[in-house]
Amino acid sequence: MSVLSDAWDYFLHPPISAISPLPNEEWLEKGVNVFIKRDDLLFVPSHPEIAGNKWRKMWGTFAHYDRESIWPLITQGGMHSNHLVALAAAGHFLGVKTVGIVRGENNIDLSPTLQKAINYGMELHYISRNEYKSLDSFHLPPFLQEKYPHFHFIPEGGSNEASALGMESLMNEISNSFHQINTLSDKMVIALPVGTGGTIKGLFLNNRHKIPLLGIYVLKGFSENNMGNGMVLNCDFHLGGYAKYHQGLIDFMSHFHQKYHIILDPIYSGKMMYALNEMIKADYFRPGTNLVAIHTGGLQGIEAFNKRYQTALPLPINLSSPL
Repeated sequence: MSVLSDAWDYFLHPPISAISPLPNEEWLEKGVNVFIKRDDLLFVPSHPEIAGNKWRKMWGTFAHYDRESIWPLITQGGMHSNHLVALAAAGHFLGVKTVGIVRGENNIDLSPTLQKAINYGMELHYISRNEYKSLDSFHLPPFLQEKYPHFHFIPEGGSNEASALGMESLMNEISNSFHQINTLSDKMVIALPVGTGGTIKGLFLNNRHKIPLLGIYVLKGFSENNMGNGMVLNCDFHLGGYAKYHQGLIDFMSHFHQKYHIILDPIYSGKMMYALNEMIKADYFRPGTNLVAIHTGGLQGIEAFNKRYQTALPLPINLSSPL
């Protein structure tokens, strides 16, 4: 078997990440047992940007990709997009051409994220914000349509029909773990951060046990709504929008790291855990609730966040996955 074949086999059969309890006296006094699904530990050691829910979201695309073709994967994102660099890393790992369309003008001072994407061989093209708004698989810039008449398009954030396929294993891992200890009940809740919505939609489609899903929006522009059938979206903790923050979030993440030795990212999982802590204190959850928070990964983005905001959040230093 070739090295590339081994890579494909590994990518399409990811290991199972752990579910760990988060002991906390204040939470226990409220009657809430909190667990964390450690998808931050789910990554490819040689390409650590292939990680967490990005790996799971890309799984469906690559599972159905014709390896005999030379069709590139074309996607889009901003200069700090975890999705862009994750797809670039996957393309490099699996030998698939990737093209990224970046929102905004070309900047000589590349973000750490875009530099990593280039290092992985992704071909980047920059377009104006107005052009960017009209992008989809039918409205690519003319120069790309001429250069690549055949391609696969993946939307911003990697959320599409294929991304839902990779969430089946995530839902099964959670439900199987708690089914074994007889805690699948109406008092169980699965919580996760929500950006473009691909992860929570995928979990919803594969939620055979009808476990309530709680999504914490990290983007502004949404009003809180209940989509029915066990999916609730909370919009109170975006802190001003994507990649926005306040000192309370930074302080919470620092305390969380000191207590549990788990690094949170400030864009997704950090906001989720901050939100859940506030909601537990406000008696949002019923006593006896088993709350499973999904750490979706995204740790590669901390470096760019620190550079942008002059913060000093801890960086992951062990790039060898223990899974």
